[in-house]
Amino acid sequence: MKYTPLKRKTKVVFVQLGSPEAPTPKALRKYLREFLGDPRLIDWNPLVWKIILNCFVLPLRPRKSAKLYERIWDGESFPLITNTVQFTEQVEHELKTIDTEGYVEVNHAFLLSPPYVNEVYDSWEEDLRNGVGATKLMVIPMFPQYSESTVASGIDSLGKELSKRVKIPNFEVITNFHRTHAFVDNSVRIVDEKLQQLKEEGINPDMLLLTFHGMQKRRVLEKGDDYYRHCYETYRLIVDRLQHIAPEQTMMTFQSKFGSEEWITPYTEDVVEELIAEGKKEIVVYSPSFVADCLETTDELGHELVEDAKEWGGNVYAVDCLNVDQQWCKDFATYTFTQAEGSAQQKEDLEYQLTAADYEAMPELSSDGKSISVSKEVLHHSFDK
Repeated sequence: MKYTPLKRKTKVVFVQLGSPEAPTPKALRKYLREFLGDPRLIDWNPLVWKIILNCFVLPLRPRKSAKLYERIWDGESFPLITNTVQFTEQVEHELKTIDTEGYVEVNHAFLLSPPYVNEVYDSWEEDLRNGVGATKLMVIPMFPQYSESTVASGIDSLGKELSKRVKIPNFEVITNFHRTHAFVDNSVRIVDEKLQQLKEEGINPDMLLLTFHGMQKRRVLEKGDDYYRHCYETYRLIVDRLQHIAPEQTMMTFQSKFGSEEWITPYTEDVVEELIAEGKKEIVVYSPSFVADCLETTDELGHELVEDAKEWGGNVYAVDCLNVDQQWCKDFATYTFTQAEGSAQQKEDLEYQLTAADYEAMPELSSDGKSISVSKEVLHHSFDK
């Protein structure tokens, strides 16, 4: 066998959740079986949940979900798929201007849609056979804030794939990027642009809601998930830099509640209804849990919440996700290259740093007599998470 020395190269994989194959009950049943069957997502007693999933959820929910997905179907694909593909292509294009030696290549993969993680791994092994394979694998789950149900789920998928392979490269997983200049600065810019656009149209926004995907309080209070803290850090970093609305006209809320457990509050829908009842009728919403539009942003916020607000006598204006915004893609290309090739100091400079004082206004999370707050001691040991 003839061997060819490999050039130093990092294969970066942007990992997203994925979407159903089509907006049909059959496709949704397949999608939900795999999605809701993930023990990281639904961390109940596995036997109990298996009965609930197969006897109650899968027979009923796919038809309802199919109607929702049909509203965001363009005839060929869903926004999450299209935006992720185009985002990867744009980042690859931007990388060529800063990575002239070709040390970094980017790919995308989905947990529940093709190309799957195993397909990207297959392509790496094929490259090895051709003498052009990467010497390092870096995985970036495209969820800004860490949570067990998203990022850890993706790491599980990678681990399962590695367990089947003989060749395993050096690899690294980036578990969050919500404090990065790339994410924060571009989120601030697109929100400010929306606020300015509305003002130019004669609409003066009363409130801005940064609405995050929900999570059971139990996961934070009992399991110590960092998600709630990461959400607050995201909220703080964004609202403190906005130019077209005051921090006191903003709120952190949570959406997409599922099941009967107590979830992190306040719920976005309830807040919107209450604000409108108080006379604050012009409300802007932005969801920093997502970098690509999906069912939760395009339909839940951009359609259902908009219609509900009208019924309550107000208006909701949804800000699109970063998607394939040119500056965002350019900045994330720099972020990706620095993570792969940069020094320790350069990597540290990618992120905003917070102090204990930044957390003083963080709402305390409590449930059934239990509570979580952020102490100075905890913060000093948490900045690297």
